Amino acid sequence: MGNQSVAVSITINAEDMHRDRTNFLKYIDFKDNIPSDGYDVPGDKTSFDSVADANTLISWNISDASGREHLALITNIEFKDAPEGFFEKPPYDVGDGSWVAVLGDNNTDHNLVAKYSITFDSGYRGDELFTIDPKLQIKKRD
Repeated sequence: MGNQSVAVSITINAEDMHRDRTNFLKYIDFKDNIPSDGYDVPGDKTSFDSVADANTLISWNISDASGREHLALITNIEFKDAPEGFFEKPPYDVGDGSWVAVLGDNNTDHNLVAKYSITFDSGYRGDELFTIDPKLQIKKRD
């Protein structure tokens, strides 16, 4: 069976984030299409962890669920201290506020792990950008 691409979805409530900037993490929800992925620490939105096969496409998108149709956009994805070879093609903006990357190979006996930052615009006019720091892993070889 081939590798399954990973689609990370970020849902925000721009109206609530605007009203409660200091607690904006309460109004963010991460999920992806891999059933076993989720939050390492329940209730800690920065602990979201996606686990992918090597040489897999990963995508990120964001949407606003406030009902006010704010145009939320990812403005940057930055990996710091990612292991060498973590990406075959690093994250890039595909032009519609979503991002994609192609993961590299993992020839180790453990999962490769990288923390990263997603910076996004909630779409609420006048609000500053928001940043959140989830985690991505490339599975070890079987």
